[in-house]
Amino acid sequence: MAFSLVTVVTSNIIENNLLKSRASANLQDVSDFSVRVAGEFAALDAQALYEKALQKGQDISGRVLLLDSYGVVQVDSYSRLNGVRIKLPEIIEILSGQRDTSYGFHKIGTDGADFWAGYYASAIVENSEIIGVAVFSQSTQDVVSNINSIKQNYTIIYWVAVLAVAIISYFLTSHLSRPLEQLREGAMAITVGDFKKRVQIEGKDEIAELGKAFNTMTARLEDVDKQRSEFVSNASHELKTPLTSMKILTESILYQEQVPEEIYKDFLSDINGQIDRMTSLINDLLLMTRIESGDNGAKMEEAELGELVQNVVDTLGPIAEQKDILLTYTSRQAVCAKCFPRRLSQAIRNLVENAIKYTGEGGSVQVSLKKDAHFAYIAIADTGEGIAKEELDRIFERFYRVDKARARETGGSGLGLYLVRSIAVMHGGRVDVESEKGKGSVFTLVLPL
Repeated sequence: MAFSLVTVVTSNIIENNLLKSRASANLQDVSDFSVRVAGEFAALDAQALYEKALQKGQDISGRVLLLDSYGVVQVDSYSRLNGVRIKLPEIIEILSGQRDTSYGFHKIGTDGADFWAGYYASAIVENSEIIGVAVFSQSTQDVVSNINSIKQNYTIIYWVAVLAVAIISYFLTSHLSRPLEQLREGAMAITVGDFKKRVQIEGKDEIAELGKAFNTMTARLEDVDKQRSEFVSNASHELKTPLTSMKILTESILYQEQVPEEIYKDFLSDINGQIDRMTSLINDLLLMTRIESGDNGAKMEEAELGELVQNVVDTLGPIAEQKDILLTYTSRQAVCAKCFPRRLSQAIRNLVENAIKYTGEGGSVQVSLKKDAHFAYIAIADTGEGIAKEELDRIFERFYRVDKARARETGGSGLGLYLVRSIAVMHGGRVDVESEKGKGSVFTLVLPL
């Protein structure tokens, strides 16, 4: 459309410029001629007028007409229109006094052949009165032919360009449609749950970047789906273990006769412990769900972190004493920060409980609190069995246990460290860990002030 518009506008500009240039020169010429023949025309010297018209017609390679004030031809250099009245608009404009000179272009038929001619007219004036009109008639077919040639060339260029654009568009469309079709197929695969689908799009353009983003998304979805499956499996297993123990204990009581009271109490005590374990696991699952959904169930408020840590240490002190573990807390300065107190207390409690749980009798757990200009640091150091380096990257995963058998014996849910990290992230912080197998561990909860 743009090329068509340029073609039309350019052709018209060229045509107008050529015709106006010729019209300007011819109008000046006919105007001079009308002045030269004014005397003979007023004197009705037909012979002199004819000779001048014939000579001028030869000079301009055209026709010269001299008309009276009624528009009747008095002299024709071709000697064909003498006595004929001509009503061309250019002549009427001059005879009516509207203009001194005028011109126009008309299509003329001669011997079955049509051609374009320009008519250039000027008033013949004698004593300030229009007594006639001098008209030059000159073929402009050469200009029209040149313009038509230009238009034909434009048309050829136009259709060549259209063909080239069509061919290029076809290949570009095919080039673009293939990766888009891959993306569509990948999206359809995802809708039916196939998260292994990947697209192979080469290049460095936007579609290739989109393909990379699609592959990243599907990989993430596959990972999320895998984690979901593992979570359901792990959660089911964690819940099944205490339920199985409770069922065995219950059946042992039901199917035995004359069971001593001490055994009843012992079995019921075990059942009560399994119920507590299930309750703890369910509470951890509910908390995990709330954190992941962004529903903390609490508002941030200013809190003195030392008090939170001290309360946790006081609560867990008796448990440490039972295992003959020295639990200490040191803090050299008051540290205040905006936080979710309940959630933060739970994270600290999980870290201290883990330290006590995995530290042998006679060991120690040291809790400390300090700060710098931007962060508060709550460190829990123990003299326990430590964690191997290859395990450190996975200890914060849901249900991951370094020593699965021992962890279940101690009643852990496998969500403790995962919740600690989630709570730290909730506060805009992190959890650092340093550990060496057989030499204990140091977990540091880093919180922005």
